[in-house]
Amino acid sequence: MSQPTANTGDSAADTGERTALSDARERLDGGLPGSPATLAGAVALVPTAGVLVLRLVRNAPGGLPPVGRAVAPTVTTLAAVVPALAVLGLAVGTDARAERVALAAVGVFGLVGAVDAAAWLPAAAAVLAGTGAALVVELRERAHARAGAVDSLRAALAPVARPGAVAALGTLALGWSLAAAAGLGTTTLRPAGAAVAFVALAALPLVRRLDGLVDLGLWAVGTFAVVVAAASAPFVAGAVALVAFDAGTVPLSLLALGIGGAVATAVADARRRAFGPAVAAALLLTAGVPATLPRAVAFALGLVVLVREWDGSGPGIGKTTGGVADA
Repeated sequence: MSQPTANTGDSAADTGERTALSDARERLDGGLPGSPATLAGAVALVPTAGVLVLRLVRNAPGGLPPVGRAVAPTVTTLAAVVPALAVLGLAVGTDARAERVALAAVGVFGLVGAVDAAAWLPAAAAVLAGTGAALVVELRERAHARAGAVDSLRAALAPVARPGAVAALGTLALGWSLAAAAGLGTTTLRPAGAAVAFVALAALPLVRRLDGLVDLGLWAVGTFAVVVAAASAPFVAGAVALVAFDAGTVPLSLLALGIGGAVATAVADARRRAFGPAVAAALLLTAGVPATLPRAVAFALGLVVLVREWDGSGPGIGKTTGGVADA
C-alpha cells in the first residue's frame, strides 16, 4: 500500500516541478525580445565570433593592431567560458529532466575543461554525451508533438527528418573531432570530423529550404567569393582555414560551400524573422571544427538551438493544432 502512495507523491512532485519551471519560463519569455534559446545562442555568439575575427585579422597582411593584441586574451577566455554558461542557462529553463541533466553536463564540464587541462578527457566525453542526449530529447519531443494519427512512416518522420539530419551530422563531427583530439585515430578521424562539420554547414540551405532568388544568390555569391579569395591568395587562405576554422584538411570546394551556406542561411532566416535558426547557423560557422573544448561547446550549443528553434518565429511559419509548427 505504501508503494503506490510514494509513486503518487513522486509524480505530483515532478508535475509541480515542471509546472513551476514552465510558469517561470513563460514569465521570462514575456519580458524578452526572443526565446531563451535564441538569446543564449546570441550571447555565446559574441565572444565566439570575436575570436574568429581576431584570428582572421591576425592572418591579414597588417596583422593585429595593438588594441587587438591587448584584448585577445580576454576575448579568448570569454569564448571558452561564455558558451558553457549559456548552456547552463539553457538547462535551467528546460522542462524535460533528461534534457536538463544533459545540458547541465555540457555546461559544467565545459567550464571544468576550460579551467583545468587535466580534466579535458572526461569533459570532452561529457560534452559529447550531453549534446547527443539533449538532441535526442528535442527530436523526440518534436516527433510526439504532431497532433493526430499518421498513416505512414514518412509522415511520422516528417517533423524530425530535416533537423535530425543536421543533428546527426553535427554530432558525428563533434564525436570524430574530439576523439581525434584525444589521440584516437588522429590521421583519419580529424579530417573526417572536419569534413562532416562543413558538410553540415553546406547542407543548411537545403534543409532550411532556402528557395528565394536572393537567398540562393547569396549562397552562390558567398561560395564564389571564398573560392576567388583562396585562389588569389592560397597561402593566406590556407592559414585562415587552419587557424580561424581549424579546417586545414577540408577541400576548398567543401569549405566554400559550408561558409557560403551558413552565411546564406543566417541571413535568410534573419530576413524571415526566424532568429533562432539564424543565430544557430552563425554559431556553428564561427565555432568552426569542434576539435577543441571551447569550439565543441559552442558547436554543441549551436546544434541544440537550431533543433529547438527549428520552426522559428517568422510570420510565414504555421502552427499545427498541437502548437508545433509544421515541418
